[in-house]
This record gives sequence, C-alpha cells and structure tokens, in this order.
Amino acid sequence: MSAGSHSPNNTQQVGKLSASPHVTVLLNEAVDALNIRSDGVYIDCTFGRGGHSRAILQKLGSQGRLIALDRDLAAIEAGRQIQDSRFLLVHAHFSELHQVLHDQGLEQVDGILLDLGISSPQIDEAERGFSFRFDGPLDMRMDQSKG
Repeated sequence: MSAGSHSPNNTQQVGKLSASPHVTVLLNEAVDALNIRSDGVYIDCTFGRGGHSRAILQKLGSQGRLIALDRDLAAIEAGRQIQDSRFLLVHAHFSELHQVLHDQGLEQVDGILLDLGISSPQIDEAERGFSFRFDGPLDMRMDQSKG
C-alpha cells in the first residue's frame, strides 16, 4: 500500500524499474467488500504488488489465512518481502485456484478477490512488453516463464 499519486509527470524510468510506486485502486472498497473475519481464509487471486494482500493481512487475526496467486514472476518476487506465517504466495494462474486449494487441504474459503487487469509496473517497465508509454519489445505474456 503505497501513498502518492501516479501520473506520467512524476514517473521516471530507472533501469528496469519505474520510480513511481504502484497505487492499489479501490483498495478500501475491495477489502471492505470481503467482510473479513479475523479467523477467515481468504484468497487474493491477482497478487500484483500486494496492496490488497497487505490490507487483508492487517485485518486478519492470528488464526486467519491468506493465499495469494499470481502468474507474473515479478509479482512473485515482490511478494517475497511479506514474511508472515498467515500468508502463502503461489506462482499460479487464478484458473488453477481449485488445485491450489486442494494442495492446501482447503475445501472452502471465506472470500476471494480478483483485481483483473494489468498493474502499474507492467505498464511502466518498457521491458515487460505492455507499455504504451515507453518504447520496448511487444510481449504481453503475464507469465514470461511460459511460451
């Protein structure tokens, strides 16, 4: 959850990473809509840079659990910063949710969040292949580890 505004005027390309932070859109509205129980099990099917996941973790108690998925390896790498025993980050597409839940021994959950679309870093980093703001290769795969 980062503060500040994001606009072309305050963004600078710095190597492979953009100097502007990713700002989670509708953060409070999305998390509030989950009606989080402190001991609940929640799924963030589109981890991105973790804004929603961090907000969910703040509302969970010690018995709560959050499983996050993303197919973007850069998102998985960013998620490694979250060191929390209640949190599991899985490199998977949300269409694989059933298998992820099975692997975790879960038959039901209390809430699922999907923030569909692309994230700021995918647009801001020309090398990602999504940018319409900077020159770079065209490669619109969310999971660059798959051909």
